[in-house]
Order: sequence, then C-alpha cells, then structure tokens
Amino acid sequence: MKKEKRQKIFRTIRRIKNIFLGIVIAFLVIVLLMTVYSRATGSTPSLFGYSLLRVSSGSMAPELEIGEVILVQQCDGEAVRQNDIITYKGTSGEMAGRLVTHRVVKEAYENNGETYIVTRGDANQSDDSPIKTSNVEGKLVTKIPFMRAMFDFFTTPWGLLALIGLIILAFFNEIIVFVKALFGIEGKPERSVDEIIEEYQREKLEKERAEQESAAQTSDSQAPDSSDDNTSEPEESI
Repeated sequence: MKKEKRQKIFRTIRRIKNIFLGIVIAFLVIVLLMTVYSRATGSTPSLFGYSLLRVSSGSMAPELEIGEVILVQQCDGEAVRQNDIITYKGTSGEMAGRLVTHRVVKEAYENNGETYIVTRGDANQSDDSPIKTSNVEGKLVTKIPFMRAMFDFFTTPWGLLALIGLIILAFFNEIIVFVKALFGIEGKPERSVDEIIEEYQREKLEKERAEQESAAQTSDSQAPDSSDDNTSEPEESI
C-alpha cells in the first residue's frame, strides 16, 4: 500500500507541475503576443474583445490603486453610462495618445455634430476635457488581484530569475537536444524528467523487494529444524 501511495504522490506532483508550467507558459505567450500586436499596430492589446491593463497613476484611488491590473471589455462609447469606469485614449496635454481610465460623470451628448462624454478621476478635483466617444477603448469589468502579485513578483530580480528557471525547466529536454545538435555531440537520447522519476521509483521498488527477499531467506535459514529436536517419549510405569 505504501508503494502505491508513493506512486500516486509522484504522479500527482508531475500533473501539478505540468499544469502549472502550462498555465505560466500560456500566460507568457498571450502577454507577449498582445504586447507585440499593440506595438505593431499602436492599438490597445486585446484578446476576444478583452484587454489587460495596469494602473500607472493614483487618479482613481481608492477605487483603483497604482499597480493594480484591470480587465477592460471593448464597448461602444455612446453606450457608456454615468458612473461607468472607462478606458479611453487621451487627446490633449500630457495625456495625448496615452490610455486613461476614469469614471464617466456626464453621458454622451452632441456638440457641433460630434458626440462627447465627460470623465473625471475619483481622486481629482476637476473634470477632464470632454472626449469623443470614438476615443473610448472599453469599460472596466473587474480588478484581478493575483495578476498584480504576479506582475510585482516577476518585475523583481528574483522574479526574473524564477521566470528564467521556469522556462528552462519547461524546455529542459529541448535545450539539451539543441545544444547537442549545435555542438555535434552524439550520445544516447536524453530522458525526460518524468522518465527519470519513473526509473528512480522502479529502482527503489526493486531495492526494497530485494531487501525483503534477503530478509525472508535469512529468517528461513535461522528457523529451528523440527527433525533435529531431541525429544524423548515418556517411559511407561510398571
């Protein structure tokens, strides 16, 4: 039973490792693709109409603190309502061309044939300049607390080292094969981490089995032989 339990534990650990690495790699690939796309097109990175953005100022405190990661859904600027928190592209001053996430304080209205809305940061004392509804990028869906922790961790030196370690662990076998091919090193095929663990388990089980058999043989050799017992039958009395 103990052997089966250990095997289940090892299998569970391998599954957790594979799932975790798969999630991390998928997340990194998505972030990379979204970043490359946004830089190439100059638009907000989006996947299925949703964007991940990070708050860079305290203008929306305490609702949105600096460093928090938010999920924004694309929407029609004319459909936003008062008190909605939206992300739009600034057009004037130091915010020109930058993304701004503020609260709507005045819904869509027309002026000289154009439709505008008015926003303001919760921590600001005055309204922003009116913006065209066409500049609206999306509406806040929710904050994602664990994403903030991930960003904070992976932007530290230790976080970068951990990220590099995860990538190496995930592609360890591929890296070994590539290095051998690059330098023309020949040898037996490299085993995967799972194969190494399975071999270790098999060797351990074989060792335990051999020890049990040896102990059983030793016990048999030390057992007394009933044929050599010097027993005497009781004498009959006359």
